[in-house]
Amino acid sequence: MKTTIKNIRILLMCVITGGIANAHVQEKRDSVKTAEAEQKSDRNVMLNAASANSGPRNVNIGLPASVGGTTVLENNLPVVYFFWPEMPFKSWRMDAMTNGVRLLDLGQTAINIGDVGFSVGTYDNMGTDQFGGNIRLNSNHFGLLNGTANISGPLTEKGLKFSVGTFINYDPGTYKVNKNGIERYYNDQTQLYKVALTRDYKFDGGAGSISAFYKYATSKSMTAQQYAPYKYHLDGSVSEIDGFKIGGDSYIAGQKFKVRDAGTGKIVEHDALNDYGSGSHTWDLIGKNRLDNGLNINYILRFHTAKSGMYLPIMTGISKQTYTDDKGNQVTGNLQRVMALASKRTPIKSLTSLFESGKKSGKHDWKVGLDQWLYNIKNFTTEGVIYSQTVEADPKRVGKDFYGIAEYHNGTENKTALFLTDKWDLSDVLTLNFGTRFEYQSLRGDFINNKEIVADIPYLSNKRTDIKKDWFNKAFMLSGIYKMTKNFGLLGETTYNEQAGHLENYSAGNEPNLKKSKIPGAGFGVFYNHPLFSLVSKATYIKRDEYRSTVNFTSKQGAVARPTVSYDIETVGWTTDVVATPSKDFNLHFLLTVQAPKYKNYSGTVNFNTGESVDYNFNDNTVTGVSKVLMEIDPAYQWNSVRLWASARYFSKEYANLTNSLFFKGRWETFAGANYSLNKNLDFSATIVNLLNQRGAKGTISGADLYTDEEAAKMEGAILSGTYIRPFTVEFGMKYKF
Repeated sequence: MKTTIKNIRILLMCVITGGIANAHVQEKRDSVKTAEAEQKSDRNVMLNAASANSGPRNVNIGLPASVGGTTVLENNLPVVYFFWPEMPFKSWRMDAMTNGVRLLDLGQTAINIGDVGFSVGTYDNMGTDQFGGNIRLNSNHFGLLNGTANISGPLTEKGLKFSVGTFINYDPGTYKVNKNGIERYYNDQTQLYKVALTRDYKFDGGAGSISAFYKYATSKSMTAQQYAPYKYHLDGSVSEIDGFKIGGDSYIAGQKFKVRDAGTGKIVEHDALNDYGSGSHTWDLIGKNRLDNGLNINYILRFHTAKSGMYLPIMTGISKQTYTDDKGNQVTGNLQRVMALASKRTPIKSLTSLFESGKKSGKHDWKVGLDQWLYNIKNFTTEGVIYSQTVEADPKRVGKDFYGIAEYHNGTENKTALFLTDKWDLSDVLTLNFGTRFEYQSLRGDFINNKEIVADIPYLSNKRTDIKKDWFNKAFMLSGIYKMTKNFGLLGETTYNEQAGHLENYSAGNEPNLKKSKIPGAGFGVFYNHPLFSLVSKATYIKRDEYRSTVNFTSKQGAVARPTVSYDIETVGWTTDVVATPSKDFNLHFLLTVQAPKYKNYSGTVNFNTGESVDYNFNDNTVTGVSKVLMEIDPAYQWNSVRLWASARYFSKEYANLTNSLFFKGRWETFAGANYSLNKNLDFSATIVNLLNQRGAKGTISGADLYTDEEAAKMEGAILSGTYIRPFTVEFGMKYKF
């Protein structure tokens, strides 16, 4: 998305390794200056080079990002209980009604929401004592239409106030779609409407407020992932094939496609954009109370209901074949195998709540909380088709479609958790942060076991197998800061988290034999503060076992198998983070991370329906799509009413398949921009994404996870396909406050 989070330098060490921001290691008299610097910094978790730029970027923790990406909270509760099929961006965006942002590190995320990784929390404007508002308009040179507005103010003199907001986004993407019947705004069509009422009140012994909040969201998109074909070179580089511009030409063979209906067994036609969108309603009741003795008592109750679908085309392998074109001619050329998975609009309901109480007592700043989350998904069904398309701009489908890919699960998930945090200032030089979470999780539902499928009846008419799972999950966090001198000290932390499964693990039709994932992590380092710069340098360790995922393996004959696999990942690393402020007008942020993410306990056998059987062993291979060396350089300069900034991120070589026989060479993701304040009410901005206009690919190479070194050595100049970053993009924005 094109609007950006208010610039926050809280990402300093906290973003990359779960460390402590400098504000925690400064002396009290310096903490105000540090906080002000954080507000003016250009580090931005929303600065995203991904093709689907509708949410926060994935933050490196040494483990691969989940399919759902960075966890997003709104008003302290997750935007969605589970990301599939309702991804967070389908019911949430940064908009004009967002008036606060918080980034939670590894430990905070584990304790507060029981998740793994970093999370971004946003807060809505629930009403103001004075009338005001803001309007933002954004576009880019591809024709983006984006607007958001918020108005708020008092309704009565007795503390009743309101806030109303809207967000509208029509994104045509970066390539032309004048062929194959694809609508212009295929990349994203999203609308959000919000309204809030708040009543302030006082009572004997304290004061508080109660807010009622409602949000309606509708969203549809064809591009959960964007692919392009290219020539692969053994040095890890790629080059464009003749007649195809990466990021400038469409590689989608049409908006309409056919599947076998899971309920009737008949072949039906669907629309990838219009039949698989999402519509949702969210109601929040939020209470905040502060007693005269300093005790805070807060709560939020949320009811969320949605009908959400997902269309996901997955490119598998490219091979040279002889086929009949649309004119009846016999042609020999490259064909791309595509597996399109289409999840119907699924009814989803969730009732989530958070109750918190805490206060600062002497040298302790403690909080105790209770989460109660109930989630229901009704008859989640995926229908799929495998087809071939030509390898060219605006490709054509050729040959016969193969139907029969189907997924299903149904049921209810429940989480009940008690958590506690405490910041303890043992002395002027030593501070400890502690947190613990105890969570009960249960799954109740059913799935269809592939081993019991009857071929002659519709998929959904098959026998259902019950799901009944219960877990007790635990999470712990302990971090500390020791100031050895006024400017120098030590910092460290240790975390432990447990993650159980979800109903979605049963969709593939196999008993997944779910086990809890255990995620231990630790870090130890030093900090140094100087009037001209601050530095944090830290060694880190993190491991996660019992990863459960469905992998799309492709055989030498082009067959595709989708087994559910289990494996571990272990990472050790070192991160150094420096912020320099040589003058009041200029600041520079530099980050360097060196890490070694490895697969563990990852071996097995995959069986294809063609009779082929392949043994695999990925133990000690480097994790795909994760660089060993990461670097960020972020300069910013303020001159009167003009602010100039840039951001460059370097990603070293990334392996593109599980055997590590193919890789992508290092790449830069570059951004630059300027902000101009005409007056206190009107601001203008310009941003360039992919300033160097790199056309390099990233991620993985489709259909290549079983390639041996010998097979990979023959891949010079081979035509492959994969994902990529956004091409050179110029964005424009205007904000008016009143």
